[in-house]
Amino acid sequence: MSVIRGSIEFMKLHGSGNDFVVIDNRTGVVPGPAPGEFSRLVCRRARSIGADGVVLIESPAVPGTDFHWRYFNADGSEGEMCGNGAMCGARFAELIGVAQAEMAFSTMSGIVRARVDPAHGQVELAMPDTGPIQPARTVEVEGVAYELSPIQVGVPHCVLFVEDADTFGSRGHLERIGRAIRHAEAFAPAGTNVNVVAPLGSNRLRMRTYERGVEAETLACGTGAVASAVVSAARGLVQSPVEIIASSGMPLVASFDLRENGACTVTLRGQTRLVMSGSIRPDALAQEHSWRNEQCRTPKPGDAPLSPR
Repeated sequence: MSVIRGSIEFMKLHGSGNDFVVIDNRTGVVPGPAPGEFSRLVCRRARSIGADGVVLIESPAVPGTDFHWRYFNADGSEGEMCGNGAMCGARFAELIGVAQAEMAFSTMSGIVRARVDPAHGQVELAMPDTGPIQPARTVEVEGVAYELSPIQVGVPHCVLFVEDADTFGSRGHLERIGRAIRHAEAFAPAGTNVNVVAPLGSNRLRMRTYERGVEAETLACGTGAVASAVVSAARGLVQSPVEIIASSGMPLVASFDLRENGACTVTLRGQTRLVMSGSIRPDALAQEHSWRNEQCRTPKPGDAPLSPR
């Protein structure tokens, strides 16, 4: 991609531990036709700013809305919806004056309404209805059969119930199992997010999520929280409103009306925090040449020998 000229102003926010680079893109400051590649480069941890994704606030695309919200995962793919990313986008829009504390914005999944509490960083989203809870699918990974309940919450999710989400395995174990399920034929071609869920009683759940697009366990997932709550309610394990404890330790609260074909009047409430603001410089998009490519390639006639440094 072309190197940016000058700099791009941004804020970094996180919602319950899900972190995002958020940019006012109403004037098209994100370069070129490839915001996905921009997101992939900016989201690299240690080599750039680092984040689970990039949120772009763009000019309204639907009458009666304050702005259009776009989301790009850390791998550069565009996501139809992201609960925590939508919360952070709403908080950002209120901070910079794009919208009032009560707002509406368009997404690829439909219109989302938000209410921001500027004093405390709390955001409540009124989200589109979920899809129906689909028949269970079984995926075998490393000799273990996992029964998964799929549901669409703007993006595809599946829920795996376990006795204790924290002892299900290490992060590496969850990512290995989650990656295999995410790419399983049962969820082809789009793949799925994988939520490992354990009821805690008193309408509370513990949730760990392997996120498609981030391709790792994240500290929270807003749409995953809704998916976990709705599927749990359908099984009679909880009733709305449901508190979901993410891996960050910060709770999300999902409220909804359960229906035969999923859930309607869905709201999600959580905490957002403004971590930093600054400028993205051209070096943040630099693609490093790997020394391994040079060291390991087959020498060609006439090549000078590599000298020690």
